[in-house]
This record gives sequence, structure tokens and C-alpha cells, in this order.
Amino acid sequence: MNQNKLCETIDVDDGKVTLADYMGNDLSVVNAARVSFGKRKTELDEKDIKLIKYLAAHKHMSPFRHVVFSFTLEGVSEVVCRQLYKHQVGCSYTSGEFKEAATTWNEVSGRYVEFEPEFHIPELFRKQHTNNKQASNEGDAVEKNTEAQKIYMSAIENGYSAYKQLLELGVCKEQARMVMPISFKNSLVWTASLEAAVHFIKLRDHEGAQLEIRNLARAIKKLIDPICPHSIAALLDSTK
Repeated sequence: MNQNKLCETIDVDDGKVTLADYMGNDLSVVNAARVSFGKRKTELDEKDIKLIKYLAAHKHMSPFRHVVFSFTLEGVSEVVCRQLYKHQVGCSYTSGEFKEAATTWNEVSGRYVEFEPEFHIPELFRKQHTNNKQASNEGDAVEKNTEAQKIYMSAIENGYSAYKQLLELGVCKEQARMVMPISFKNSLVWTASLEAAVHFIKLRDHEGAQLEIRNLARAIKKLIDPICPHSIAALLDSTK
């Protein structure tokens, strides 16, 4: 993996995601596919772009797994992290076939460190979507937004206070953390193949997904798009 000038940071809600490291690009996909014929390219041309589209359209995914991205997420709520974790299974297995090294992550552990009082605080509390049972209306706040925020803050303060009291009683960190609100902020490293990253973007940058995870998916796409524009476009198009 080689660090590159393209690596940058994007703010997501009240956290941030950084493309810390990556390996490969569109040409890596092409060369992985052409190795069967003992061929290797040094520059991408129109034939290679057509090959990328063909691979994506016909679900020949192994060449896309030779490109890997490593992200650091800081100050991201555990609500978002939990949805990201699902892709360890969702991206590693498809139709019963194991896909090697699809995604992996390491996070700050509440078993080792004491959590700081840092939580995700929404600026507005959204209304439930009228047609989608799991979604909300982006930008559409409830009428009593201030009252909702007071209730939210009270729950956070009570949860963190209970956590601190348990620690003061000598309760181990791994048990005391169980009372922490799910809105607490966490930090982690997430590494994914190109295929897995695009699979995540496809599923999470969707109107049925939670807005906070949608914002993360959009940021990740913005970070990796300059590296593999043709592969990302082909993979997203093949899933329509």
C-alpha cells in the first residue's frame, strides 16, 4: 500500500473519514484480468475501459479485489459504525461464495480504554418517511425539534453518568460500557477491496438508508472516485 497525494479527509456529520492508504487503480483491474493471457499494460486505453465494463456487467469480480482502500474514521457515531460492520459479512459472502479479504476493521475498544463524553448530537430530528418504514425525510424536522433535543440530551447524560458511576464502583470496563448510549462517538480503521467499497456505496447511498450512513457512503465515493473512476462507474452501473 502506498500513500498518495490523492489521500484526503472529508467531514461527515460531526466526524470525519480519511482515505489513509490505498493500493491499485483502474489499470490494476485490467492487469489482473489480462494476466490469464500473460499480458500486462502500462497505460489505460479505450479497450481497457471496455474490458472493465465487460467484467462488471458479467460479474467477473475477482479483478476488482486487487484494488484495496484503507480508511480512518474518527468521531463517527456507533450507530453508523454498526451499519458499516455489517459489510464484513455482507461483502465477504455473496451467493454462498467466499470472497477473500473483502473488508476488515479495527476499532477503539471499550474493554481497554475509558470512553470520553463525546456523542453525536443531531442538529434536527427528522420525521419518519411516510412510505418507507425504515427511512426518514431528509431535511424535514419534527415540529417540536427543541423538545426532542432536550429529551435526547437527557438520555445521553443519564447513560454516560451511569457509565462513570459503574466505573467508580470498580465495575470492569467491558460491563460498564453496556449502558453507554449508541450515539457515542468511536474511531476505527476500515479496509475494503474496490468491489466491497462499491458494494457498500450501492447499498448505503440509497434513499432507504439512514441519512448519516448515506453521508458516509457519499464521502467514501468522493474519496476513491479519482483513483478508479471507470471501475466504480462500471460496478455501479452493473448493479442497476
